[in-house]
Amino acid sequence: MKFFVLLQFEMEREIQIKFWKWLFALFMLGVQTSFAQPIHKNYEIEARAHFGYLYFQNDQYHSALGRYSMHAPAYEFSFHRNTYGQHRWEVVHNYPSIGLTFYYSPFRNNEVSKELGKAFALYPYINFHVVGSESSKLTFKLGVGLSYLTNKYHPTENYHNFAIGSHLNAAINLSFEYRQRILERLHWVTSAGLTHFSNGSTMTPNMGINIFSVATGFSWYVLPPKSLIDKKMRPVPYAFEFDGKRHFATDIQYTIGYKDMSQQQGTHSFYLIHNLAGHFMVQLSERDRLGIGIEYIRDNSEERTKDKIGGLIAYEMMLDRVSFMFNLGIRNNNPLPADAFLLYQKVGARYYFNDNLFATLSFTTYDIKADFISFGIGYHIKHKYYLPRHEKKPHRSPVFPR
Repeated sequence: MKFFVLLQFEMEREIQIKFWKWLFALFMLGVQTSFAQPIHKNYEIEARAHFGYLYFQNDQYHSALGRYSMHAPAYEFSFHRNTYGQHRWEVVHNYPSIGLTFYYSPFRNNEVSKELGKAFALYPYINFHVVGSESSKLTFKLGVGLSYLTNKYHPTENYHNFAIGSHLNAAINLSFEYRQRILERLHWVTSAGLTHFSNGSTMTPNMGINIFSVATGFSWYVLPPKSLIDKKMRPVPYAFEFDGKRHFATDIQYTIGYKDMSQQQGTHSFYLIHNLAGHFMVQLSERDRLGIGIEYIRDNSEERTKDKIGGLIAYEMMLDRVSFMFNLGIRNNNPLPADAFLLYQKVGARYYFNDNLFATLSFTTYDIKADFISFGIGYHIKHKYYLPRHEKKPHRSPVFPR
């Protein structure tokens, strides 16, 4: 009997190791994509200082975390490349920048914040142009990577820290930035946004850390910047080639995640989570799709409601072979009428191996708390149809990631 217990333990640990290896491989893919170009192509170095506030939900279930709500400084150093239209997706997304950020926060130097320790993060990101010109513009930054927090929950030595259950965590950054040119190669940068640390409940307890902050700093071009390639120079499909043609897509994906609740429950408690989802998506433009979806979740860590059905609204933003999925949904939660349904959010990244097969990594949350991280594969089918002759209108065919 002891042999089978040890065998089960080793198999569960092997699943955990493979999960973090897959996440690390995705992180390295982002790094490689960010810096696979020669040095002469619009690189900038950047430094910023943050003034932030640690926010924790302070309700009847998590009131102990309110002691960590405080102001905290942070510092970041970035190295990024400004696209200028070398590839079509760069033009379609209005010349975003791609880079890598190192983030550090000592939180605050007092006895309470010492329970959280310090945070170190390294994440690739993409920065989208929202409005403005090259000399003065507003942008939106999306970054996902890995972080290391020096202190975590311990049942006897650090039992107040329900925020973080493991040293290794995911790091997510969402922020709006304003950039103002001072000199040809020097820009002033200021931003406001959210930085989130969580392991996706792979090791509980895991309420996560949310830091809302404002920041300011400067960026410097390594070499004089290259000018943008005009959009008019890019090939545009002729209207008659796609006259009356419309596109929609369906996809199905299966992902698997896990929760390790051993240190919270005091016994060896390892649970798998299965997620099967399908989407119906309509092409909005060359760069995005909008649709609806349905998913089935089997969460073995739940005592009352293991099987959950959710309906969601989905938005997909495409960047060559990579795309990002943003979902807002509602699902059954538990048998109690007052808490029968739950509004949740789901963010995912996809990598398309070809026009049909893709790998995906998803992060599901609710009430600003991580529910689970899952990874898996999916299959995408693109459909086309034609309007009746009297309804035909010139239409530009969407470009699928290739």
